[in-house]
Amino acid sequence: MANTTYTEVKTVFESMPMSKYILNDNLIRCWFFRALGDYELELTSLGFNSEIDEFSTKLTIYQINTLALLMYTYYLSRELSRVEKLNGIVGKDISMTGMDATKRVTLSDLKLQIEKVETMINKQKQHCFAWGDE
Repeated sequence: MANTTYTEVKTVFESMPMSKYILNDNLIRCWFFRALGDYELELTSLGFNSEIDEFSTKLTIYQINTLALLMYTYYLSRELSRVEKLNGIVGKDISMTGMDATKRVTLSDLKLQIEKVETMINKQKQHCFAWGDE
């Protein structure tokens, strides 16, 4: 049983976005490190070695999916920023202002994915319950 690699997490992430263009590898790697930082802040260190692009253990599918979904939220945030910067085209003979619908859909998807990530992270936290008399 080999340790989980960066490529495995990247592959799961790449199955998520519906992009018309090829995503830059450096950008994907940046999203990975941001997702890893978020995961480790909320839960625990995963022991990632950036020199060999490998974790110190075999991650569970749920952990890999959580990292990939965190990366996807960064992708959607960037996409929302891009869409918000697009202006409607209004000219003498043409008017294109349909970008509002794209903004709404992208924002809605981002909110949905953030909710999913929060649920996934919450399910991985160890909860402490007090028993007995108070």
